[in-house]
Amino acid sequence: MPVNELEALIILSSIPLLGSIKIRLLIFHFGSAAAALQADEFDVAELPGFGPKVLEGWRARFRKTDWKDNIRLAEKHRADIIPYTSSSYPKRLLDVPDHPILLYVKGALRKEDHESIAVVGTRQPSIYGMEMAEKIGEDLARHGFTVVSGLARGIDTAAHQGALRKGRTIAVIGSGLADIYPRENAALADAIIEKGALISEFPMNTPPDRQNFPQRNRIVSGMTLGTVLIEAPLKSGAMITMEKGMSQGKKLFALPGRADWDNFKGNHALIKSGQAQLIENAHDIAFHFHNLTLFPEKSSPISTKFSLEKEEIDIMSFLPDREISIDELQQKTKLPIPKLSVLIMSLVMKKAVKEYPGKMYKKIGA
Repeated sequence: MPVNELEALIILSSIPLLGSIKIRLLIFHFGSAAAALQADEFDVAELPGFGPKVLEGWRARFRKTDWKDNIRLAEKHRADIIPYTSSSYPKRLLDVPDHPILLYVKGALRKEDHESIAVVGTRQPSIYGMEMAEKIGEDLARHGFTVVSGLARGIDTAAHQGALRKGRTIAVIGSGLADIYPRENAALADAIIEKGALISEFPMNTPPDRQNFPQRNRIVSGMTLGTVLIEAPLKSGAMITMEKGMSQGKKLFALPGRADWDNFKGNHALIKSGQAQLIENAHDIAFHFHNLTLFPEKSSPISTKFSLEKEEIDIMSFLPDREISIDELQQKTKLPIPKLSVLIMSLVMKKAVKEYPGKMYKKIGA
């Protein structure tokens, strides 16, 4: 069956147990993907690693037509299929030994994505973690870095949202592009496509199986200059990404958090071992890559739309540099809850205070 080189790569990639390393071995041995696909089974069996189970899938390579459906689905969703031999393929990713043979891409990969930073973390972050992910994502994008993350709930979402405000971001997902996961981030995925790219190595209709996510993490770290850990426990997908980055020789960064929070145990372990550099902001990351001139030393003060009344100024003096509940604030101010609620809501409306779920409040700019 005659096929072109891209079609041959798609077929080879669909064969069970035939990973990217074996596919590249076939191409090296037979000269091209198309030639490898036509190779005799006995010749293939001579290659190292091509045992009975691999050969079983090899025999069925022409009987299955899923690859044709995959191409049609990519066309329907306006997704590009980029082989590792293309000039559009992320150059840094080629340094990863098991880099994907194909990338499915919605949006556009650009030359400036060569200067990218991965921002990762837990799906169940603290308010502090969410704020820092959004802030660091925004600051990195503002000054020319492409922010790469995984579109997951929590830290990934915040990093993408921050980056979208000022520049480019890329989401690498663990499912096919026709099956966006998580569902609630479908609108975010659309926004990323407009100002960056959505990437997957999996065929278009691949469901979000659990084993796909650790596999995609090597792409998140592999296509970047380095990886920033915002918040993660010791055992987490984000820590897998950091381990992948370490094995790839990438620079690792980690944000410190509260010592008594399990959610920051991963961060502190990497910092204490010297495997990750402690950072407090995007400037610290740029410092390592000598982009100091891109970042102002201090951020501009946040101004409010309205002036504050004396009682509101008094309330502000009681607010610490962290989130605080209204009950805790009441204990500090000794004001009746009804009066305190009115003052707090006024400060929220004046954009001096930010409200979080559970009636938690924090000074803006703190």
